[in-house]
Amino acid sequence: MGLYELGEVVAERRIAVVTPDDVTSEVVVRFGRPHPDPLPGGDWRCPFQIEGLADGAVDAAYGVDSLQAMLLAVYSVRLLLTEHAERISARLDWLDQPDLGLRVDPGLVPENITTRSAYLATADIAAALLRTPVLAERWTTPSALPHCSTGGLARHLANQITRTAELLDAPPGRTAIDVLAHFTGSAWVTTGAEEEDNTDIRERGERAAAETTASRLAAEVDEFLGRLRRTVPTQPSYRIVDLGDWGLAVDDFLLTRLLELVVHTDDLAVSLGLPTPEMPAAATELTSDLLTRIAAWRHGPLAVVRALSRRERAPETISGL
Repeated sequence: MGLYELGEVVAERRIAVVTPDDVTSEVVVRFGRPHPDPLPGGDWRCPFQIEGLADGAVDAAYGVDSLQAMLLAVYSVRLLLTEHAERISARLDWLDQPDLGLRVDPGLVPENITTRSAYLATADIAAALLRTPVLAERWTTPSALPHCSTGGLARHLANQITRTAELLDAPPGRTAIDVLAHFTGSAWVTTGAEEEDNTDIRERGERAAAETTASRLAAEVDEFLGRLRRTVPTQPSYRIVDLGDWGLAVDDFLLTRLLELVVHTDDLAVSLGLPTPEMPAAATELTSDLLTRIAAWRHGPLAVVRALSRRERAPETISGL
């Protein structure tokens, strides 16, 4: 049995799938009756099923009330169907309507759309790098990071996709801290590579890398990335991601993962002897802004200003991490 049950079906749509050689099949979309989320702190959820896609597994979308949950379920279905059509190079059709008549505005503010789209675009770039054949050849060789193998670095980069999907699927948290406090409260930000907090992170990555291969890691990342393309756009802005010791608002959480993706994609490319992929402008801008804020906290705002404007008075470093 899957994670969700469809329950009473309140709406259904049949959509034609036309392949490039004009073979036509059908997928059937069903929406269950929205109901209160039984998890602590939950609001409402709306189950849905796409028969003819992913073995017809039942999924669900969440909202602050029953209507938002249903609207976000419709939005999720459109994203899933679009991804499926692209993957099999097929055309979907429902009465010749654009977006299959499933166009729904999820109600996200522009800033959140920018962060989310930047995260997904950068995750795509990182996933492509993790598919590079040379990664298997360099798996056990030293990476560009001290005391870290290339495989361990690849596993850590992949975690920014796989672990993100797991956390977004987990029950929400109750309270959130500011995104800068997430870094100022983490010892690994200011300690050296030999300190315990950093060695623990590194050792976990090395153990995880020893338990997989480059090809298996790439397949795992592709699977989780497919989930993220569906779940990231539909997250309500009030959602809190539970990180254990504290929580982050969903878009702040995705910003922290974006920073990790940008930084470690560069690390892995250098480790593989490949050019660093060009990042989306929004990803670079968001990452630079966050690193500048962290650097100002670590070194003081004057040091950052001098480093960027007065070479003769610039400090030796304003590294944020």
